[in-house]
Amino acid sequence: MYQDIKLARPDLAIDPVHDNRHKLPDVEFARESIPYIVTLPEEGIKAFIYTWVNKDSEAGAALAIFGPGVGDEPIQQRLADRKVPEDMDFSNWQIDNFSMRQDLKFQHADLRWETDTALLEFSFDAIHPPYAYGAHKDGCPQYVATNRIEQSGRVKGRFVIDGREIPFDSHGHRDHSWGVRKWGAFQYYNWFQGQSSDGKIAINYWKYLVAGRENLRGYVCKDGLLAEITKLDTDVTFTDDLLQEKLVSIIQDEAGRETVVNANFFAHYNLVPSDELHLMEGGASATFDGKPGRGQLEVGWPPEYVDFVKKQGPF
Repeated sequence: MYQDIKLARPDLAIDPVHDNRHKLPDVEFARESIPYIVTLPEEGIKAFIYTWVNKDSEAGAALAIFGPGVGDEPIQQRLADRKVPEDMDFSNWQIDNFSMRQDLKFQHADLRWETDTALLEFSFDAIHPPYAYGAHKDGCPQYVATNRIEQSGRVKGRFVIDGREIPFDSHGHRDHSWGVRKWGAFQYYNWFQGQSSDGKIAINYWKYLVAGRENLRGYVCKDGLLAEITKLDTDVTFTDDLLQEKLVSIIQDEAGRETVVNANFFAHYNLVPSDELHLMEGGASATFDGKPGRGQLEVGWPPEYVDFVKKQGPF
């Protein structure tokens, strides 16, 4: 249960007020965003719902459902930015055929998105308190956000794809960032999230390279304790086209624990939030200290580098 999870430090706690919209600074690139992620290796399906709003209260959203269980082409839809009411908050967020209802307590949410060919609807119930990047001793980098939370949860709902219903009762993830995002600051990054099938282990880390310096944020939640990651050794195997194949991560946290993650990827999708950085999403079956589960690795690449490798590689 969410309430049974202890924090390694009191300052890892964050006020639930941050589960709602924020007043954004009146500067370039000020934005707020929330993605929800569902990964079903047993069905060969991965999906995400991603919504955002900027300082001028212009909001949009994107849906992608992909993987061998969907077919060769992803099901995708993007709702273009448009003005939304300043007082529309995340307890009742509605853009066309997409809705998101968060309880504003970092505990529960309901989501629904219907297209001409697919339906995705599910509930999210958090399995641990949110981890805030701002709790790190060096804070949350200001080119990333004012702050950002990560949280895993139980996801229960259904897909309907071309009339075929696929119910699920699994575990997934969400994050929420607010402030300024400068995609061009990143040279490269690995963002991973995953959960064991029993929900007793949940992990998120973000290892990113900026101005030649490697940075790390993230947490491990297991044995009833959420603790910040202190060291990460990770190895990712890529295809010739820079698609994720395998991952091995050895993680140490502030509680003195070691956690080992192995992942094999089954689905990929290229998300383009900016001309400066493209995000390759990879859905995986995974193990956490040998326990089966699921995960996702998002790799941030400058598009020029991907083009170079495709033309000149592999290396």
